[in-house]
Amino acid sequence: MPALPVPLSVISALAREPSLLPRVRMAIAVVAQEVFAEDPATPGHTMRWNFSKTVLYPTDVQAAATLVGLVASQPMLDAVAATGATDAPSIAAALTDEQLLDAIRQGWNTSAGVSPAMAQPGTPLQEET
Repeated sequence: MPALPVPLSVISALAREPSLLPRVRMAIAVVAQEVFAEDPATPGHTMRWNFSKTVLYPTDVQAAATLVGLVASQPMLDAVAATGATDAPSIAAALTDEQLLDAIRQGWNTSAGVSPAMAQPGTPLQEET
């Protein structure tokens, strides 16, 4: 298991950063809309669509829960490390919208219950047919 690129204390602080929560809520809604528009033949679509329906209008509690998993995801850990900042408000300000969206997109299948065994190698949004 590789070492974390930033300390757990920084990850934990970022997961509780109030300035990041509204952006995460919007990113969840954007990705949910993308899933609604995807081809119904997309592998895992039913589970992904149902999850999207559930989180389209995420409450603060849902967004906060998503934020924990989001901050702990590899794409976000890499983005956090790349900021060079060590305090949560500075990190949150340095993260781009695209970094947030990318991390949520990459984690959508897992959050929707689409298992890694169903995903094709190299394409996290696809499951085997």
